[in-house]
Amino acid sequence: MNVIHLSHTDINFDSRILKEINSLTNSNEGFTVNGIGVELKRNISDTKKESSTNIFSINLKTRTWILLPRFFRHLCSLLELTFKMVLILKKLKPDVIHCHDNLVLHVGVVYKIFSDVKLIYDAHELESEKNGNSTILSKITLFSEKIFWRSIDALIVVSPSINDWYQKNIGVKPTEIIFNSPMFSNFQNIDKMYLRKKFNIPSDAYIYIYIGIVMPGRGIDLMVESFRNENCKDHLVFLGYGTYKDKLINIASNQSNIHFHDSVPHEDVVPIAKSADIGLCLVENVSLSNYFCLPNKLFEYAFSGIPVLASDFPDISSLVQKYNLGKCCNLELGSILKAINEFHNHNQLPKINVNTLQNLSWESQEEKLLKLYKKILKD
Repeated sequence: MNVIHLSHTDINFDSRILKEINSLTNSNEGFTVNGIGVELKRNISDTKKESSTNIFSINLKTRTWILLPRFFRHLCSLLELTFKMVLILKKLKPDVIHCHDNLVLHVGVVYKIFSDVKLIYDAHELESEKNGNSTILSKITLFSEKIFWRSIDALIVVSPSINDWYQKNIGVKPTEIIFNSPMFSNFQNIDKMYLRKKFNIPSDAYIYIYIGIVMPGRGIDLMVESFRNENCKDHLVFLGYGTYKDKLINIASNQSNIHFHDSVPHEDVVPIAKSADIGLCLVENVSLSNYFCLPNKLFEYAFSGIPVLASDFPDISSLVQKYNLGKCCNLELGSILKAINEFHNHNQLPKINVNTLQNLSWESQEEKLLKLYKKILKD
């Protein structure tokens, strides 16, 4: 059974797609799995590239046509991406096309018109309501999803609320909710003092850690303001990359209890987080997709065994309460400071029992993924 994963990202750096590819490849179901993505230039010195012989990375030459207006350059890139993906699909002759996000869904639909394939739509967010979408782009995305819906054989989403939204607003499909969570394994050679030693943090201070992209919409400014408070005795570590990197490095150089750690390979995230005390998952309500999200970092903190301070959004708060993962607060300075003080005033932080999180592990998500594949291939 030949399966092709399509993405507009560089699959070599996308942990979710890589895990799905590996899960299918390593199963005993006889899958041959390939991925087709886009070759992207990355400026992340600490993040090593995952090597995989079954991933095709397309070089979009039209992206260098800087003399064209932005809209026409993007349109040319989309046409180039479509043409090159279809050529590779014709060569590989897939039985299943697994489309990651809306930007490549049309490729799978076009190929399905001329070939008997199963089509899976893997929406990593609420695609038509993403942060940064213009009103026009949101309408175009929703329109395309509705047009292509009848060609889709199965849907994968990342949270219960996003699943409910799709079923209510577009239609019912065989669906699985698959979290982007870490593997359920025992990490070896963990240095619990790693962050304290690296940033010379005193033993009587709690270490808060933020993992992920540092950019607008992630609550970064509120976090900085909270730890700049003169009464704050705890420390904040940012681990990641993004448009705020230089800004945070500058802040860290002038603020003794705020630190910046460059991004690291995926397999090092949980071990480093284990040397912190509390994880921050303060997503801003800047889009419906954000409001319905279950961020990767929430699972990374959970499997690190550290409590979380998270946004009081429906799916996040439900998960935090169900598994006793920490606290939720409103995205305002007073609420965040109150939660930090409550953590600091406790004689002992909440203990996260990682052994109770089996249902959240990637191994559990893998079972759901294989179940969905078996279902659509039987139909």
